[in-house]
Amino acid sequence: MRHLTRRLATAAAVAATLTGVALVAAPAASALPPGTSFGYGALSCRTLATTDGDGVVECTGVQGNNWRAIVKCTWGLTYYGNWQSNYLGGTTRSRADSNCFWGVADITVSSS
Repeated sequence: MRHLTRRLATAAAVAATLTGVALVAAPAASALPPGTSFGYGALSCRTLATTDGDGVVECTGVQGNNWRAIVKCTWGLTYYGNWQSNYLGGTTRSRADSNCFWGVADITVSSS
């Protein structure tokens, strides 16, 4: 019985640790077309395309990791936005200076 209690306590400690890690690290996001809203960890985000062909990710909320936009143009070129962090809360934007002449195909969020 003593060994069973010890195993259960160990399993509970491992589960609590893994849950804490899962809450700190944001999940990988899928490539989304411009104009899509999505959740990224604790953040509420949306993808945008500007009239000059740049891709933007705008996120609101509080989360401790760094993230940025990855923009893929229709013709396959990939551009990376500036690193952002929402550890103080509020709304931040990561904009990739992509100038996609034929348009933005999809936008992904990457974290460090």
